[in-house]
Amino acid sequence: MALVVVVRGRDAQAVVEEGLRFFPKPRTRKVVVKPNLIIDKRGPTTPVDLVEALVRHYRPRYEVVVAEGSGWCETWDAFRSLGYAELADKYDIRLVDLNEDDYELVSRPDALVLSSFELPKTIRDGYLISAALLKTHSLTGVSLSMKNMLGIAVGEPVPAGKKRRFHRLGLHESIVDICSYRKPDLAIIDGRVACIGGELGGYPRPYGLVIVSEDPVAADALGASLLGHDPMSIRHLRLAHELGLGTADLGEIEVVEVQAR
Repeated sequence: MALVVVVRGRDAQAVVEEGLRFFPKPRTRKVVVKPNLIIDKRGPTTPVDLVEALVRHYRPRYEVVVAEGSGWCETWDAFRSLGYAELADKYDIRLVDLNEDDYELVSRPDALVLSSFELPKTIRDGYLISAALLKTHSLTGVSLSMKNMLGIAVGEPVPAGKKRRFHRLGLHESIVDICSYRKPDLAIIDGRVACIGGELGGYPRPYGLVIVSEDPVAADALGASLLGHDPMSIRHLRLAHELGLGTADLGEIEVVEVQAR
């Protein structure tokens, strides 16, 4: 069964430390943290204190890189506005704009819609953490650790809607394909305060928890359930389950609930 850990608490360092103790340490020397910085404002984006807690946990034993390709603003505007540039200066870590990263063209004959994909070199190697927010989405129902992976795709050179090609191809199918090309090694969903009612805005709803799992499909299934959805009703979760990327069946998930110390 897939293990999903739910840590209850509000202090970022405490919930991260408690959640990570259930999982093995990375085998590589580089840890890449991919937050959701779809736009340059707080609310629908991954809080910087969660990523700071990850940085503090892994450094100095590991090189830590924070990488994102924003969809509705310039990535560096998000880095600066949301405290990530200050975080990088404080801990001497590298920030990478994946919209501008060098990439390797990869392909899969079994892809649903993306027969080829520009895989950024920054996230090709290393231990990849999808650090998402517990969030609803108008088109996909939820935006969690798998949907967060759309941000690794190289963006189009437009002011906003940089990932719009995936809307044309099919959002759910594109999410699954991208996760097939580069599945996160760890999923962390920050549900201390969720974003409800809009992927670019919405309103805050406190849940007081963080979800952690090595199975991003299982993590998202539990997150979807908390948001009031049957996980199998979310098309990308059902597709990922059927294709063996992970499990979206709540009956196949071991949920361990703990309180942050």
